[in-house]
Amino acid sequence: MFKRSKEKPDDGIVVLRDPGPQVCGGTRATLDTRAPKEISSEEMILFDATSALNVPSLGEDDRLGYLSAFAAPCGEGTFLLLETAIGFRRRDEKDLRWALVRESVFPALVRLVNECGLAAENGHHSSTAGLPENFGGSVTVRYASGETVSFSDNQAPVLSLETAERIADLFAGAMKGETLPLPDPADLREIRFCENREDGGYTRAALTLNADGTGTNKKASRYDGPKVYESEKPVDAETVSSIRQTAAETGLFAWAGLPVSDFKPLSEKTLTFVFGGGEEISVPGDRILPDQIRDGFFRIELEMTTKH
Repeated sequence: MFKRSKEKPDDGIVVLRDPGPQVCGGTRATLDTRAPKEISSEEMILFDATSALNVPSLGEDDRLGYLSAFAAPCGEGTFLLLETAIGFRRRDEKDLRWALVRESVFPALVRLVNECGLAAENGHHSSTAGLPENFGGSVTVRYASGETVSFSDNQAPVLSLETAERIADLFAGAMKGETLPLPDPADLREIRFCENREDGGYTRAALTLNADGTGTNKKASRYDGPKVYESEKPVDAETVSSIRQTAAETGLFAWAGLPVSDFKPLSEKTLTFVFGGGEEISVPGDRILPDQIRDGFFRIELEMTTKH
């Protein structure tokens, strides 16, 4: 009935559906037969769930129609992100919030995952090519024991409306609690970017922010040869303001405390923020992040290394 993946015959992956290499579009579905359906660990270290939702009827357009929730330990607190949209017809009108809270939401999330039976779908992944939007979503939950819950489907919701509403209520409530302080982007005085590549090349840039709202960007780069390319360019006030806004909108100053991603980057990158009182925050480019804000690092990198 099922056939095992030819790529890795001993990895426990069973191909449930495969349109074949010659078929344009279609659905590919797999099941990890080793994925546990019950989780024994009580110590959660990551929660990341996104799903379009089935609104009971078009007449109930005030119900939740989309949810995305992310929680990860971050220094002495927890980094939370919650994105929601109401109804089916207003799913493009999303409300996005993030917060660095002192409280740990993970004990409550452990209970929620268990009570809602999310592990029952563990290991199932389905992807249908050619859909105009993601009508489903994905769930990833990690535990200190190494246990993981992971499933996805881009064709149908991966969460029930009731489960999504419980998640939204839990996150919204936690965000009302005590938050941990972060520096004010207006107090930024300098931003330093450093990239070290495996071939020995590097790019380094230092953006000094002036009192009048403008800046000066100094850059040095070396590629596959000994020559170092250097430049110094002015940065207008609009760009400096945009950089400050990016840091504020994406919570960049909190990223240093987030867990390291499993994916090894092609080069080591760091952004260091220097503030008026001399405080420095160094943010590596390899953190686990929700999709909604992960481009914050790149947007600042782009301004410092390519545009100026």
